[in-house]
Amino acid sequence: MWKKALKFIAFLLIGYLFIVGLITLMQNQMIFHPSPELWDTPNRLNLEWSEHRMETSDGVMLHGWMIGDPSDKPVVVYSHGNAGNISGRVDIAGEIAKQGTAVFLYDYRGYGKSEGSPTEEGIYRDGQAVVRYLRDEQSIPERDMIFFGRSLGGAVAARQAAEFDGAGLVLDSAFISGKEIATDIFPFIPGFLVGVDFPVDADLRRSVAEHILILHARNDRIVPFHHGEALYRIAQETTGSENVMFRELEGGHNTGFSQSRGMYGEAWSEFLGGL
Repeated sequence: MWKKALKFIAFLLIGYLFIVGLITLMQNQMIFHPSPELWDTPNRLNLEWSEHRMETSDGVMLHGWMIGDPSDKPVVVYSHGNAGNISGRVDIAGEIAKQGTAVFLYDYRGYGKSEGSPTEEGIYRDGQAVVRYLRDEQSIPERDMIFFGRSLGGAVAARQAAEFDGAGLVLDSAFISGKEIATDIFPFIPGFLVGVDFPVDADLRRSVAEHILILHARNDRIVPFHHGEALYRIAQETTGSENVMFRELEGGHNTGFSQSRGMYGEAWSEFLGGL
């Protein structure tokens, strides 16, 4: 009887360790889901746009689009989520541009027409390279940039806001940190085994952005609503409540924009008016 029980426990333990080990080893593949094919462009919305290439500090060539004329308006630097590429973000970029900004969309390494393969350190380098390219080669002052990140892109945008003197920061459906979201999704995995950091909370505390907007859908099942609430509290502590906005979106993680399009544009318009 006891031998059978011990064998069963050992079987469960081995299975648990195998699953945990497999997830730990495959973290990059589980996080990043790039697509190399561009299936849309700003032409569909009759937007003015141009194509750009920029090189990172470790020699990777990135690809991006500038929507609108950046010479006389703020530039929203758009860091997208973990799947697809910039061609899947044309509608969101177009809605933001309607509020009176230019929008710079770019692909991380391994996405779209950008070279390389994505890693946590790599996409941070990509975010740095984009800001330096806009500042040094396109003559756009950092103070005219608004760092915008959606989902995984929130980690990149928060890092940009901590390292560069931008005018504002917008986080849409962002998570507190990589470890927090990993343990939300896989509660059976000890936090110390999570090999990614993505410390959005820590970078938000270091942010020099004077104005911050947090957007999050209450029915988000991928990045639960409490992540947005926590980031809002941190932003208030860091910046002051009068300069921080929070807007609750309808829908879920991947439908928040489509189901809240009017609200989305209004939130951006109000945010930009306060800069």
